[in-house]
Formats: sequence, C-alpha cells, structure tokens
Amino acid sequence: MTNATNAPAAPAMQHSTKGAPVIRFLGNNEITVLVSSADSGNAFSVMELVIQPRGGATALHTDRWFEVFHVLEGEVEWTLERDGRMQTWVARRGETITVPPGAKHRFAGAGSTPCRMLTIGPASYESFFRALADAWTGPYDREKTPQAVGPVFARFGMELCAA
Repeated sequence: MTNATNAPAAPAMQHSTKGAPVIRFLGNNEITVLVSSADSGNAFSVMELVIQPRGGATALHTDRWFEVFHVLEGEVEWTLERDGRMQTWVARRGETITVPPGAKHRFAGAGSTPCRMLTIGPASYESFFRALADAWTGPYDREKTPQAVGPVFARFGMELCAA
C-alpha cells in the first residue's frame, strides 16, 4: 500500500501482546497500555490513566525518571515540587505536566467524575504500575496501602515522602 506520494505506507502500530493491556491500581483506577515497553524496544511506554475522583497517586513521592502527563478529560489536583517549593493547582483538559526525576509530586482526581490523562515514561514505568497493581488490589487505605506498596516503590528507585 502507498500513500498519495507513492511512498510506502508506515507499518501499522503493533498492540501490546505481553501482559494485559489494562492495569487496575489502587482501587478502581485503571491504566490502558497504549505502547508497551516491548512495543518500543524497551525505550519507553505510553499509557492512558483513568483516575477516579480523589483517586490516583495520592501519596507524595519521588521517582528516578522523567514523567509527562497530559490531561485529556476532567480535572486533576496536582502537587509538584518546583524550585524547592511545593505548588498545588488543578490541571484541566489540555494541560501538560512534566515531572523531573527526584521532584516530589502527587495527583488525584479533582472533579466529581473520573478524569483521563495520557502519560509517557521509561520502559520500567509500565513494569512499576504492574507491580503496584499486584501489591495492592483494594481501595486506598491511609495506613495499609503505603506499607504494601513501599517495597514496590523501593524496587523501582522511588520514595514515599512525608507530607
């Protein structure tokens, strides 16, 4: 098949074949893997997050990688360390948030309906969310959830922070 310029058409995107394409985490939040680490030759992963109201990555934490989030729908309350100071705001459709390695951050659904974000990170990003889902399957619990997911965070070079 060729396009209008008679150049060969680009190959079709391959969908993830390793692991389930949908990952449920911390209650009824979910991630759809759009480009898996396997699909990208272990270079990166692209996922869509559906975050329930007041759900998400609500514990303040740091990562060792660079993350990008783009709000597709709804509202997300973000707290992010910038220039050594914590800033909190509500991100809305069309806003892009970049989280540098080591920056303290958290996010939670801010509206009364689920929100959707596109997120891009390293190949290990997908593995982290799969491990997180395996470590905790119930709704978020202020005491038990951090204890259960703490070892997962440590395994991926992340750290839970004091509020």
